[in-house]
Amino acid sequence: MASSVEKIVTLIKKLKVQNVNEAQTKDWLIRPFFETLGWNFSNPEEVVPEDDDNAGKRTDYCFYVNGEAKLLVEAKPLSNLLTDNKMIIEKLNYCSNRGISLLIITNGDTYKIYYSELKGIGKDKLLQEFIPSDNVDDDVLEKLSKESFKKDLLLNYSRKISLYTSVKKAIENLFQSADRKFIRIVNESVKEILGHKFGDDEIETALKQFTLQISTDLHENNYTSDSNDDNNDEDKSWTIENQFRDGKWNESFEQYNKLRKELRSTGISFSEKPKKHYISLLQDSKSFCQICGLKSGLKIWINLEINELTEEESLKVRDVSRIGHWGMGNIEYFIENGSDLEWIVGIINKSYKIIVNS
Repeated sequence: MASSVEKIVTLIKKLKVQNVNEAQTKDWLIRPFFETLGWNFSNPEEVVPEDDDNAGKRTDYCFYVNGEAKLLVEAKPLSNLLTDNKMIIEKLNYCSNRGISLLIITNGDTYKIYYSELKGIGKDKLLQEFIPSDNVDDDVLEKLSKESFKKDLLLNYSRKISLYTSVKKAIENLFQSADRKFIRIVNESVKEILGHKFGDDEIETALKQFTLQISTDLHENNYTSDSNDDNNDEDKSWTIENQFRDGKWNESFEQYNKLRKELRSTGISFSEKPKKHYISLLQDSKSFCQICGLKSGLKIWINLEINELTEEESLKVRDVSRIGHWGMGNIEYFIENGSDLEWIVGIINKSYKIIVNS
């Protein structure tokens, strides 16, 4: 799949200097792109061009799986910026009329995925945008494959994002406009932790500072236990490079190399054991830290409990002891590409020393 997409990317660069119309864009770029994902444009039961409704409204392509319409694709010329909100609204309305939730608008270079059930109008319903020439994640491409549509993976993901963003907004609204009853509930919870309360006005001020962050990467965060991973993949040999799409995630891979160099410079001695979903750092065959490579950084699980951290330290990490996750550590931390590593190295060192001194 990747090699086929690379050929299309090479062609895009050549065509950008030409005056390519919509029909040429469809034939040279859009159709080949979806064909690499398993869609058969020669099968009228799978891809229907100019498929319209009773009102005569249509998009360029409608994709079917087992007789059910799953996806609409609107094509534009390569030079089109895809910013016409009137056009976006019109195509999303057509989605609603057809009972199809997913729409892609593309100029052959940029692909914009819309989910009609998201709150808002037109471009507010944008779920994901990607450019094949911009080191697009293989997982994004996989979600658009015919095989994935048979399982409704993109649709189910879209529904989750709709739910999560709605809950996020509801919680943030609750924080921003907290009534006295909610403030008292929070203060009682604070008392259980600290043994004393704060003033209601202080709690109200603190609540207004809260925002929630939800990942919108097109990944399925379905975590399984380490034992299941090992059993399923015991015959496979994983490498460190596998965690970084075989080296394609250059920035994250570089960040990982900086992290292990920083760890060793502080006197931490370890070996690395790559697994399917993370790299385990070991001291005397005991893991003290697990690192998952992401396109935009590193996710780290550290073998510590939240009560082993200072108050200040605990504010910067996530307690995942009661949440399904890869790795064995109960403290989770995310490092963005290019961020400072010094702080997290100190936290990892705490876990390392526990193993060394045990």
